Amino acid sequence: MSHVRRRSSSRVGHAPAIVQPAYLDVPPSPFIGRTPKITSPAAAQTSGVGVGAKPGGPGWLNSSRSPRASGPDRSPLLSKRTNATGQMPTLREAVTRFLTIILRLLRTPKGMIIAATTLLLCWTSAYVRSHSDELAARTVHPSLIPLIRHSGNMVHLVSPKLGARIKGWHDYQVENDPTRPPTREELERDSKHTFHPNGLLLVNPKGRHPIHVLIERAERRWKEKLERQSRTLSEAVREYKQRYRRNPPKGFDDWSVGTGQWRFCEENNVQLRDEYDQIAHDLAPHWALEGHDSRHRNKVMQERDHTFTIAMQPGEPHPTIHGPYAHIKRASDIADMLALFTGRMPRPLNITYIIDDNPAVMLPYTQRERMVELGQQGECPSFSLPQLDWGNHPRSDYGPSEFIDGEDPSLSNFAQACAPNSPLRRSERGEHYTDYSGENVRSFVWNHAKVMDLCQHPEARKLHGHTMQQGVPLGPLVPLFAFAKTRLHADILAVPIEQWEAHYVGYEPSWEGKSMNKLLWRGSTTGVEFNRHTPWRRSQRARLHIMSHETAGTKNLMWSRRGQLREANVSIAAINDLYMDTSFSGALQQCDPETCKLLETKFDMKPTIGQDESNTYKYMIDVDGNGWSGRFHRLMSTRSVVLKSTAFPEWYQDRIQEWVHYVPVKIDYSDVYDIMAFFVGNTNGQGSHDSLAQKIGEAGRQWAKEFWRYSDMAAYMYRLSLEYSRILHHDQGDVDYVEMPSFNL
Repeated sequence: MSHVRRRSSSRVGHAPAIVQPAYLDVPPSPFIGRTPKITSPAAAQTSGVGVGAKPGGPGWLNSSRSPRASGPDRSPLLSKRTNATGQMPTLREAVTRFLTIILRLLRTPKGMIIAATTLLLCWTSAYVRSHSDELAARTVHPSLIPLIRHSGNMVHLVSPKLGARIKGWHDYQVENDPTRPPTREELERDSKHTFHPNGLLLVNPKGRHPIHVLIERAERRWKEKLERQSRTLSEAVREYKQRYRRNPPKGFDDWSVGTGQWRFCEENNVQLRDEYDQIAHDLAPHWALEGHDSRHRNKVMQERDHTFTIAMQPGEPHPTIHGPYAHIKRASDIADMLALFTGRMPRPLNITYIIDDNPAVMLPYTQRERMVELGQQGECPSFSLPQLDWGNHPRSDYGPSEFIDGEDPSLSNFAQACAPNSPLRRSERGEHYTDYSGENVRSFVWNHAKVMDLCQHPEARKLHGHTMQQGVPLGPLVPLFAFAKTRLHADILAVPIEQWEAHYVGYEPSWEGKSMNKLLWRGSTTGVEFNRHTPWRRSQRARLHIMSHETAGTKNLMWSRRGQLREANVSIAAINDLYMDTSFSGALQQCDPETCKLLETKFDMKPTIGQDESNTYKYMIDVDGNGWSGRFHRLMSTRSVVLKSTAFPEWYQDRIQEWVHYVPVKIDYSDVYDIMAFFVGNTNGQGSHDSLAQKIGEAGRQWAKEFWRYSDMAAYMYRLSLEYSRILHHDQGDVDYVEMPSFNL
């Protein structure tokens, strides 16, 4: 068979022929975990590796094992861990081998990038650590801000503390970038002005314009007040008990009978039937007196000068009037209003009014606080005193009396009516106190009732004609009904009727028809005695006239741009010409000849204007006279925005919302220009909020129409009469209204 190749035979003395393994081109078996690499045929023959080798048998290489034998048959993998002699490498050899590997890595592009990045991070960390204060104040280019942010995130993975510093640097740069528009979160955070407990909003210059915040907050509070009002008698009784910790007075059910609804309030559609906290405040110290003591004081007051007394009898359609001033028109007007409920009274009642515009009763702080405490506990003091001298009035024996002398005669009577550590007392003692006047702290009114508290605002005491005096003498608690009082007086606040009209005859244009975009005020020289012995230039009306006629100097004006607060230094003459039309008018009053002549020559007295002309102004300011202001209701009925500055809380104080129905103004007028700049705009016409002003003007007009009616004033006096009648007779029993439980299933 010629086609069969014969195998060559080995001959002695000749080198063996090299035989190529037959399996070199065969792919490795899938059942073998690792195919060994055969470097030479000799190695293959000596190792016994062949096609017929069995797993685990001679010539099989198991890579999962770690052979420990030494010598030429040792695995190549093990040779990497030892040196040329077969021993473990020394420390020097290991370090040399490690550095060799590092150098090999650095020669590659990836290695160079990693090394450069590491060096840059180390250098940056060291630089930021040593120059952190300098970097925090340094302004960088806006394009670098994202790089700083990403660097902070990367460094935070290595060093959280250093990463936080870089992130803080980024936040600082972002917040101080003048070209960056603020985010919504930043606006909300930065617009948090300080609402101080004394009733002032302390302005944060980095926040939103505070008037935006005040209006939004006031609208929410007014809405909540309307929603929580009682709708039935049961709800009203429950609310009364929660607020005042006692039952309502007898006759409270005449605001209802059986139907579960108040009769008087339902007949007259009286709103806000729970908001009578002023009555509780005025009558709180009277609860400390025995019933017979209260009745005795009530009888003595009917003989006091400068008073008139209105007597109400159950079932009688109209009250009667007696007393020294029973003939005046004010007395008959009050009697006509009380006639709306006189016949509904459960007991006879006499109430005595003082005819003056100012209050007449003031107690030392310790005495009032002690009486309020005893009244809440249901206890009555009985300290005996001799006859008391009541100024120019007859001496009267008041019987049991709780009167205590003032603590410090060197202080004003106003200060003695305040707490010992109050700001007013500290200021008069020459001690340190925080001054919140306009020259020191920029602020706006957020709670008008608290701002009227002289104990917390000593800066306002010398800026009002009534409070700049020593104050009425401290005396015993007597039941006098007054038309005006501060929070420090102990008179019982009543409803005045002067200058009130249900409808004011005259031209009443719409908001768009009001052509004068200024602040209007015309008034007489009242509010203080204009003589050389009185600092009348600091009184409320005189300061308003003087400040609006200044022409020299500049003022820092605050206005709003896109909701944010902006400030600019402007000329006083320019803003007075732009915003103000306020001046004394009419005949001079309450001035001695010397001061009257000075007012005629030095003051720009303007003629009075009628209602038709005044209604063309979009803004009007209401300030006090000798007492409360009687024109507030008329101003609120004009659709104009009413700015009000007063020291006298009035009967409707719990039933109106500042910044919704009117704009409150500080006694020192430091906020007037900023308020006008917000609504009208700055001197360049920028930042006006005419629509918000229109909204407040219309809300005030609607409030005067729905919440300050003749029947609303009668409802206040009706409830006050019920409360005072109970105090006079609380020792006789049957003075409370007790709601009977309902068994209607």
